[in-house]
Amino acid sequence: MLDQLWSSWGASVIGPLHVKSGVANQDSWMARRYKWGNVVVVSDGLGSKKHSDHGSKAACLAVFEAAKSYQNTPDANITDILRMIHANWLVKIAPYSSSDCSATCLFCIQIENMITLGRLGDGMIAALGETDGSYLILSDNKQDSFSNFTNSLQQEFKPEQWEIETIESAACNAVVLCTDGISDDLLPEKQMSFAQELYSSYADLKSAERMKDLKRWLKAWPVPGHSDDKTIACLCKKRVNI
Repeated sequence: MLDQLWSSWGASVIGPLHVKSGVANQDSWMARRYKWGNVVVVSDGLGSKKHSDHGSKAACLAVFEAAKSYQNTPDANITDILRMIHANWLVKIAPYSSSDCSATCLFCIQIENMITLGRLGDGMIAALGETDGSYLILSDNKQDSFSNFTNSLQQEFKPEQWEIETIESAACNAVVLCTDGISDDLLPEKQMSFAQELYSSYADLKSAERMKDLKRWLKAWPVPGHSDDKTIACLCKKRVNI
């Protein structure tokens, strides 16, 4: 089966500012493998929201439930899937209000021969091509922005705020997803090379070794003055026959 070709992994570390203030990590990531494919999600709870850590976890779970429905209805309109993610999120944040749980949502859903990518809010998704190592980037260029406003899951469903792409599984080696604690520190022209290096370095490592090293370099993030939580996850093709 095609899903046997894929593995998923990731890591999240709390930012120095949250360590100092005693605030929980507001990022979340989750990855699951099903008989029909793979799902990877990364979410960043908005720092100004009281229960944003709960909101980011709910976002990951909401995508998993929507993906299960998606694989049963492959001809479904993508807007219906986004609406399902939103509805699931509203249910899962209970008993808290949406205004206290706002969170970004970045996902990768691989079902048979297709991969669907979705991004709401800050952060980056990089899909690496199988031949030349490049494919596409979904991200913001904040260097050209004068606003700190971030799109996010909230009470009202706003499909126009989502960025969606669909690519063929056969043409893709890996999909890298990360929160803005990482992507904001990457120059736009360095985003793809960062994703390529991540894939090259970790695709073939054993799980425990990969996790240990991922957390090591995330905690030792080299950008002076960095303060945000940092989360990265990846869906990649296995390069070693097991």
